[in-house]
Amino acid sequence: MIWKYRFRFGLIPFAIMASTAGNAFGAKRVEPRFERAECAVKVAPGERIECGLLFVPENRRKVRSRTISLPVMIFRSTASAPAADPVVYLPGGPGLSSIDGRTTGKGNPFLAERDQILLEGRGNKFARPSLGCPEINELRAANAMPAAQTSAVTRCRAVLVASGIDLDGYTSAEAADDLDDLRLALGIRQWNLIGFSYGTRLAQTVLQRHPEGVRSVVLDSVLPIDVNYDETAASSLRRAIDALLDACSVDPVCDVRYPDLRVRLAALVADADRTGVPLPGRVLRGRDIVEAVGAGLQQPGVIPALPGIISAAAGGRLTGLLPLTQQVASSFNWGLRLSIWCGEEMPFEKTTRMTAQISPALGLGGTDNRTATPEMCAAWRVSAPDAQANDPVKSDVPVLILAGEFDPVTPPAWGRRLLLTMPNARFVQVPGQSHGAMFNRCGGQVTLAFLRDPHASLNGDCIAKMAGIVFGIGEDVTKLGQ
Repeated sequence: MIWKYRFRFGLIPFAIMASTAGNAFGAKRVEPRFERAECAVKVAPGERIECGLLFVPENRRKVRSRTISLPVMIFRSTASAPAADPVVYLPGGPGLSSIDGRTTGKGNPFLAERDQILLEGRGNKFARPSLGCPEINELRAANAMPAAQTSAVTRCRAVLVASGIDLDGYTSAEAADDLDDLRLALGIRQWNLIGFSYGTRLAQTVLQRHPEGVRSVVLDSVLPIDVNYDETAASSLRRAIDALLDACSVDPVCDVRYPDLRVRLAALVADADRTGVPLPGRVLRGRDIVEAVGAGLQQPGVIPALPGIISAAAGGRLTGLLPLTQQVASSFNWGLRLSIWCGEEMPFEKTTRMTAQISPALGLGGTDNRTATPEMCAAWRVSAPDAQANDPVKSDVPVLILAGEFDPVTPPAWGRRLLLTMPNARFVQVPGQSHGAMFNRCGGQVTLAFLRDPHASLNGDCIAKMAGIVFGIGEDVTKLGQ
């Protein structure tokens, strides 16, 4: 029986099924559809949050592909007359959930003017099926040897394939089509995309495939489609560390208080590689030191304290550094992560350039920031992309590009790169910020103003007034980084 459910976006049909779980994995392909359903995560009572499931083919390139289900959350605006174009947030990764922990709309600045919609990405935590590989998460957190990680990849693939999952269906292109299918199902003419990190790559894919449905795009910490990430993964961290050391060297207070910081950090890393830094139950190597500094660079509140943390560690006082060395298992959904990366990135990357990223010549203790290795992708075995899949995106849609000054993952130059093929894009570098340049007062203000009128000139007053990094004086280095 077909019923009608009235959304603010129009009158749309949805089917009330006796058992959606059975249909989600049937052999017969079903056209994309949205059905109202309970929220996949527990939400705060009394809030205007509506949920449902989007049913789409697992692999649109196959006629008889089975149907999968993706949870949807719609956070209703608090405005009396909300804007007709909602905002859709696309998280980083690939392999991070869109809805995990999204229990309330309180404190969400977007809801003051428009609705926000979240679609759980195919293969992610709450999607059915989910492509979790927990063993890989544990091995990555433990910095396990590459051979052990590759073996875990082989085992996870075997389990997922045996369950009937078509790994070739988990791509950025399919995810972009999911988003547009949801837009059409909800009767929305256009919406605004906000992508963070890998989410910027997905947003670019939507611009390639479905530009007619996009009013504007905010790209925070950009991963351009045509950049081969693994060929520069450690170099990006090296750039951010050098930016920090350069900023300290030209700051009168920092330079006097922590002289020769570049030389002392290099010596600390070299000494850790040579003899190790013993801790209870653990020995720190140069890679651990560098990764700790990299972790600090991703926390804007910690960045001003990093010179003091580094100086103290070089002098044998590790209290400030230790909290940054703690390894926590990532929440990445590794099956999805590998399907996307091995099918879209690895085929275009040069193994020799990737290998150079773990070279001691970079002075990073052999830090390995690559998303995956060629051996892992060889074990995962997904189809190769089209030859044009690595081409830069060309778009006339209004785009706001945000970059953090000290981002160790996606350097600001990657954001500027998009200006070459996006004539209606504007680039803003946020002083003192890192990966996630939007997540501060000024970045948020610029984003909200852009959404109100994507064609208007940007008001850069708050950016101009930002002090950027202000190195602290009189810190207690025993508390730095905590």
